[in-house]
Amino acid sequence: MGEPARRNVGARTIAVVGVAAAALCGLAGSGFAQEAIRRLSLDEALALALRQNPTVRAKVAELRSVRASEITAGLRPNPTATYLAEQFGGGSAAQVQHTLSIGQPIELGGKRLRRVDAARAATRVTAFQLEDVRRLTVLQVKAAFAGALVAREQLALAEENLRALDETARLQRLRVDRGDLSELELLRVQVQRFTFERDAADARQALDVARITLRSTAAPAAIAEDFEVAGDLQFADVSLDPGRLRRLTVANRPDLRAAIADRERAEADHRLARANAWWDVTPQIEYQRIGPDNTIGFGFSFPLRIFDRNQGEIERTRSEIARLEATRQGTEQQALAGLDVDLRTAVTQRERVLVLRDVYLPKARRTREVVEYAYRRGGQSLLDFLDAQRSYRETALAHLQAVGAYLVAIYQLEADVGAPLDQPD
Repeated sequence: MGEPARRNVGARTIAVVGVAAAALCGLAGSGFAQEAIRRLSLDEALALALRQNPTVRAKVAELRSVRASEITAGLRPNPTATYLAEQFGGGSAAQVQHTLSIGQPIELGGKRLRRVDAARAATRVTAFQLEDVRRLTVLQVKAAFAGALVAREQLALAEENLRALDETARLQRLRVDRGDLSELELLRVQVQRFTFERDAADARQALDVARITLRSTAAPAAIAEDFEVAGDLQFADVSLDPGRLRRLTVANRPDLRAAIADRERAEADHRLARANAWWDVTPQIEYQRIGPDNTIGFGFSFPLRIFDRNQGEIERTRSEIARLEATRQGTEQQALAGLDVDLRTAVTQRERVLVLRDVYLPKARRTREVVEYAYRRGGQSLLDFLDAQRSYRETALAHLQAVGAYLVAIYQLEADVGAPLDQPD
């Protein structure tokens, strides 16, 4: 092969490699630009919210900021240095004098240890507050997700009712065309369609609102606007023992633990205030040069704690302990009272779901099927048929709403307790 041919082959090879590299770079870039989620499960929504929710991220940054104060609290005082030059231009007998002294303050009374304890106590408070923010965020996400599931099922129910009514209207149109049925009954069936259209429109609006709420709570940038919720609206029976729930609330709830940690922080601040009442000593070493002579000296300094012995800060921190203990008691009482209210709501919603699911919904469904079968064969009147349709629609809608309200009540109880209800004690 000649030299020109070899150069052409080499040029083509370089061009192919360049195109391939560009394609690979494009694929890599598309991988970094993640596509918005179009089908969202509850676990994915919770993971996104705990990672990207602005309120959670702000509290995480606050925790890092507070934790940094532990570094400052553990630092020792910096040494001090002074330099003095004097007796310039004092005449022929005067000798220039240079003085250099270095001192290192030594903290007494355990100040450094008390500072570190107080800083760590403040970090624990912020950490529990972060867990409380996450607890409330999880509740918001779960409630919004349950609302989206209910709206989706309501829309499916309304569309199913529309299809069934349209099929009935189609058959009635055939009967009217044959002269077997008056057109008035067909008009009544067509008018009844508005109720189901209204239900469908309300369900679409509720679904849009639930999507907006869920996206804003989780991660708007990561979720598509027209996403679908992945999951089933199911009733799951859980234990609602009041004594067990109260024990879990006291043991697990982050805001209660934050209140306890806040009182412990105040106690650490009080110990620090008492330690700050101690005086500190600063040993010093001095080098002095007077003319050709060099001397070294030693000494120390300390404040005379006669008037200011940190009395005000000691009293303030003592009062702060009492205030935060009262606040803790009030927070616990409020949490337990809220738990009792939400527990009664959950029990009521549970009973409503069970009676609708096991008693009224099967009866309404069976009544609709029987009346529809008889009406199509002339055995029932139009009013009976429309009444059966309306009763089934109302009962099925009430069942869906009851399941959704029960789920929200359970999620509220989990937020009250600070842990899943099915976890062991």
